[in-house]
Parts: sequence; C-alpha cells; structure tokens
Amino acid sequence: MPIDPAEQALLDDMKQRELNMKTKKRATDAILYRERRFRAVLGIVGGILLAGLSAVVMFALARRILERAGWELPAFLVVGLCLVLGVQLGRGFLRTRMGRTLIAKRERALRRRYSGELNTGRRWLQYYYKGEDIAPYVPQILYFLESDPRFSTIDEALAFAKENRRANALFAAQSLKDFERVAEATNLLVLSSVDASGRPSSRLMRFVKSGRPGVWYVSTSPDSPKVREFDDGRVALVTLPTADGGTINSNRIGITRAPFALDKVAELFETQIPGYLDGVTEAEQQRELVYELTFQSARVDTWLDHDEVQFFDPR
Repeated sequence: MPIDPAEQALLDDMKQRELNMKTKKRATDAILYRERRFRAVLGIVGGILLAGLSAVVMFALARRILERAGWELPAFLVVGLCLVLGVQLGRGFLRTRMGRTLIAKRERALRRRYSGELNTGRRWLQYYYKGEDIAPYVPQILYFLESDPRFSTIDEALAFAKENRRANALFAAQSLKDFERVAEATNLLVLSSVDASGRPSSRLMRFVKSGRPGVWYVSTSPDSPKVREFDDGRVALVTLPTADGGTINSNRIGITRAPFALDKVAELFETQIPGYLDGVTEAEQQRELVYELTFQSARVDTWLDHDEVQFFDPR
C-alpha cells in the first residue's frame, strides 16, 4: 500500500532530522577527538619541558661525579628518569588550576567553532508527533516503513517500535549519571506554575539536592503568592545552562510542601549555596517554607547528548 502524501511529508521531515543529527554527531566526535588530542599534546609538551629542565639540573649537580665515572651510562639513566618524571608531572599539571583553565579555554573555542552544527542538531533533539515526543523512535520508524512491507503508516510503525522497546540498564545508568553531573554544576532553575485561572508564571529560584535520587528542595516565603500555586501541584522546570550547555527540564514532576521548615535543612542550603542564608535570622528560617520537587522523569540536554531519565518513587 502506498504511503499517504501527508505521511510522506512527515517522513521527509524525519529524514531531514536524521541528517541534521548525523551532522551534529560528526561535530561532537570532532570536538571530543580534538579535546583528547589537546590534553595529550599539552601533557607531552609539559612533560618534555619538565624532563629537560630536570636533566639539566641533575647533570649540573652531579657533574664532577659523572666526569670521573664516565657520562654515557649515567646520562641515559638520568634522561630516562627525567622523562618518566616529566610525563607524570605533565599529567599532574592538567589537574592544576592553570591546566584546567587552558583545557576549559580550548573546549569553549571548539564549541564556538562548531556552534552552527551543535545548535542545528539541538533544535532537532525533540521530535513531536500528535503531541508526543517520538525522537527515540524516528530511526526505527524510517527503517520499518522503507524496508518492511508490513507497515504502511507512521502509527503502525510507531506502535510496533514501542511494543518491542527493550530497557537498557547501561543506558539508564549513564542517563542518571548525566543528570547528576548537570545538577551538580548548577543551583538555579526556572520554576513555572499556574494560578487558579490557569495563567502561567515563572520564577527564578535556587535549589539544593536532597541526597535522594530525583528529589530537590526549594524554599519560599509563606507570604508569597506562589504558595497557593505550588500547593496546587502543577509545575514544570528547566535549569539554567551550565558551561557545557547542560540543562535539565521536566513537566513530569511533583511538588509537595515538606513537613519541616528551612531551619531543618539550613546546613544543606548553606553547603550547596554559599551565602544563601546570609542575613536570614533563625526566626525567619523557622517560617520559611520548603517544597520537595520529585521527578518522575526528566530530559538532560548538553551540546553533546540528549538523555531521558526515568525515576522510581524514591520514597
């Protein structure tokens, strides 16, 4: 059965998405390769320079001894020892503040160089069909409709792909790791809610990790107009982008008022957000409300990855 022209247009759009995603993949591979090469070159060059300096110093200190004993064998031993020492010192340099600064500068330059491919690919990360993000199934849909005569519509191919989807524990663990890495790099989010009339509004808020998977805390004044909206439980959020473009966003998230005030988790806020409680008295901390944000699922996006994270009820 020939494919309907309207569905053929959607398939052409899906193909365009896959072409852009492949371009993004090539760009990310190039970035990772050049980052690794830069680290290796930086470590080797630093090691050679340090080895040369060490050899000069050691020969200068032991010059008289070496003149009496002969230079050949001791020279080879000293140079070998200095090379080993230099390489180790060069690797250690990458972990210093200056080394991390040089690496971060190089990474920013690479991302600027490939920003066109990265931004274009990021635009296609999500692909909606009938209000549902079907991005993970697009390659399978294209394969089924072009290679398998059993399928003649997108709905048939999509249903079959969903029925035969297999959970991958390794991918799930990696997605959770990426979620935690992005969450660790920021403490700012935009929390959106709706009032009684359904009008949406957003607020920039600080958050802290509770120590339980997929559970964060935010605090607000009991006099805030947001209290009623938060109590209604209809919220969505997105974190501010990190240095590598990482964000976490979710509209499948629960919000409940915690059974304690800010003073009970003051140390958690002060540790993760230094200065957050400066000027806040103990009495004010006892009045401040704390809300739990509990993820059911979340999307983690960076310049290089796009992951869907599923959470079980942590309680």
